[in-house]
Amino acid sequence: MKVMIIGIFFMIPFLSIAQNTGVLKGKVLDAEVFNEPLMMANLQLKNTEWQTRTNFNGNFEFEAIEPGKYILQISFPGYETLEQMVEINADQSIYLQKALYGKSINPVDLMMDDSAKMDK
Repeated sequence: MKVMIIGIFFMIPFLSIAQNTGVLKGKVLDAEVFNEPLMMANLQLKNTEWQTRTNFNGNFEFEAIEPGKYILQISFPGYETLEQMVEINADQSIYLQKALYGKSINPVDLMMDDSAKMDK
């Protein structure tokens, strides 16, 4: 009985900490390939140390985030970077599903690069 009371006593601080944070989770899709999951995309809450990558199913999760407003930045090489404002509230789980589009290449820029190489 004493062990149970002591165990409950030590769990109370952990429960109160967990209740003051939020969760941000979701999925990143490849808009160029029929909205297939985009694996290994980079996600970061700007101006914080929070960062993660999507798994093989395109899913991600940030846990125990302090309440507040953040800018979620999603990037992947060869794709446009996406930024989304998110507001995290205590005891709330937010789900986002976003798609990334490939970067467009301007042919004029490519031709200018090639002509600069020929001039050398």
